[in-house]
Amino acid sequence: MVIEWLKFKVPQEKWEQFIQRDQEVWTEGLKSWDGFLGKEIWVDPVENEVVMLIRWETREKWKSVPQSTIDELDGKMGDLQIVIAESREYQVRKFLH
Repeated sequence: MVIEWLKFKVPQEKWEQFIQRDQEVWTEGLKSWDGFLGKEIWVDPVENEVVMLIRWETREKWKSVPQSTIDELDGKMGDLQIVIAESREYQVRKFLH
């Protein structure tokens, strides 16, 4: 499994709107893509950050989402389209006990 980690600087007063619109646009839009496993959203009230942790089956399936789809979904965020402040990629490793 691969984790797509995204951080956004979002004023607290826009958190609910931003998270709701993201759910309607991005989460629903990605559900149809093979390899999308789910998503968590974390908020940091001190730093005014919203962090999204998106789980993908493999890096190849994540990266198979075309740029045109990404652009289309970004556009649907409308006035709540916020630039990604930081992004990371993690690979989940399972250890045998």
